[in-house]
Amino acid sequence: MISVALVDDHVMVRSGFAQLLSVESDITVVGEYSSAKDAFDALSTIANLDVAVIDISMPNESGLSLLGRLKQIKPELKAIVLSIYDSASFVSKAIDAGAFGYLSKRCGPGELVTAIRTVSNGDRYLCADALFNLSNASAPSSALNELTKREKEIFEHLIQGKDVKEVAYDLSLSHKTVHVHRANILSKLSLSNNVDLIRFAIKNKLLPE
Repeated sequence: MISVALVDDHVMVRSGFAQLLSVESDITVVGEYSSAKDAFDALSTIANLDVAVIDISMPNESGLSLLGRLKQIKPELKAIVLSIYDSASFVSKAIDAGAFGYLSKRCGPGELVTAIRTVSNGDRYLCADALFNLSNASAPSSALNELTKREKEIFEHLIQGKDVKEVAYDLSLSHKTVHVHRANILSKLSLSNNVDLIRFAIKNKLLPE
């Protein structure tokens, strides 16, 4: 069963989402919150929460700020960000904040269900408009040609969301070796961290289908 929390200051939106999800046999709504404060106080203590659906635009504190605070204490939390906007800058900010999914409020209700199931499995989900805008804002991926064979191999593991320890284990390498290759990859691609790597991969359609 996928446990879901809904965070949106519009009661009609929350109620509509809750009703939509209530008919799904594999999804249960464990909480509905109208403010970032209420959501933070509750979600920071919920032990078994699979997915949080968070609206960006809320009074007093944005959904992205809330997500950033939640990720500090619950780094495993998987969140889907909702917004009326789907520009590349908004999508990038959501990914930077730690979102696994991004949905425009223009999306059909069935897409929310699909996004929740996808994100709960540890995969990313971007609605079509968000993915299109992010892809069109991308820089050429020709810089990938500068990576060595080993760096490309490590790059492919990193963009799947794996950390250095996981990559080292998968490739039977030392942590230090992976750290060095990761630093070289970031330098060659003019990126700063793993979030930038994933965003680069999304922009250039490098993630596996």
